[in-house]
Amino acid sequence: MLARRITSILPNLSFEEALEITKIHSVVGKVGNGSIINSRPFRSPHHTVSIAGLIGGGSFPKPR
Repeated sequence: MLARRITSILPNLSFEEALEITKIHSVVGKVGNGSIINSRPFRSPHHTVSIAGLIGGGSFPKPR
């Protein structure tokens, strides 16, 4: 629960940070409407996830 709330405690993204996050999301194909991402990314994997499931992989691995 603390990890989920930490994003609201952190300061707002600077323009450079927002641009970097948007670039990463763009490479993966997660930027839909072409706008810059202004919120900090947060992932919540299940506590029983394996290392392979957390990192990803496969024949053609790409970040998700």
